[in-house]
Amino acid sequence: MTGGPPAGRHPFRFGVYAGALSGIGALRALAVGAEEAGYASLLVPDHLDERWSPVVSLALAAGWTSRIALGTLMLAADLRRPAVLFKDLATLDQAAPGRLEIGLGAGWYPPDFARAGVPMAPPGIRIERLAETAHILKELWEKGAVSYEGRHCSAVDAIGAPRPGPAAWVMGGGGPRMLRTAVEHADIVSLTARLSSGRRDKPLGDNARAERFDERVRWVREFAAAAGRTSAPELQCLLIDAAVVTDCEEYATRELAPRFGLPPAEVLDSPVVLAGTFDEICARLRDRRERFGISYWVLPAARWEEFVPVVERLTGT
Repeated sequence: MTGGPPAGRHPFRFGVYAGALSGIGALRALAVGAEEAGYASLLVPDHLDERWSPVVSLALAAGWTSRIALGTLMLAADLRRPAVLFKDLATLDQAAPGRLEIGLGAGWYPPDFARAGVPMAPPGIRIERLAETAHILKELWEKGAVSYEGRHCSAVDAIGAPRPGPAAWVMGGGGPRMLRTAVEHADIVSLTARLSSGRRDKPLGDNARAERFDERVRWVREFAAAAGRTSAPELQCLLIDAAVVTDCEEYATRELAPRFGLPPAEVLDSPVVLAGTFDEICARLRDRRERFGISYWVLPAARWEEFVPVVERLTGT
């Protein structure tokens, strides 16, 4: 690691996204290994499938680590009452003071709602509930109490105990409504391909193109200016595919193009894909920060060890 970031840019940092885990030993190895390797965060998803509870997983990780940020990517607001969620997160903060990155989302995957027995509302309603949930959580977090009556969420004389320390708030998405909400409520804005189809088996296609991310970045900047933000939010991107390979064109043709539904050259340019040699990967990340402003990159857990040289080279620059 040499030097700081260019003027006006956030420094590079890297997170690890913990998907399905084979057991508690695997979670411990991931948390401890990622911290020792210099990763900035361990992030856990929120789905009602084979993956574990995000809050409980992070509570376990808190006992094994001392520096790495612990976060959710993302908690589905519709599946939780705000004051109850606050209690869980504030208690987690007692185990990892000042280390939380609280990622909140509107939920996008229909089976999660079906398994929880919660009707899946239209996107606009879910986004409104997300905004109200964020408001209640942040009032409790920062002021210690709240009474609130919104269109979808309410809290009467809710108490913000235990008192938590500072936390980073994370929201994101791929469409203008979600990104506006993220800019209004979050410290970190996570840029994604649009997931409105609610299907994992459908190629992202045009949604993953670099040009669509140009558009998303433009929206974020416009919304930040309209909201009167004095500084740009940190931009995050979850990598759907990442690989260290000697021939990225061959890898793109064989592995990526069929999966994403894009020509090889276009899929390699997508911000949700990162492939090449170490030097090529570092160059791509610098180019993407210059083009999109994205400095916070989240890698799938299966690739964290492979990318340690990139983390060591770029973190903080």
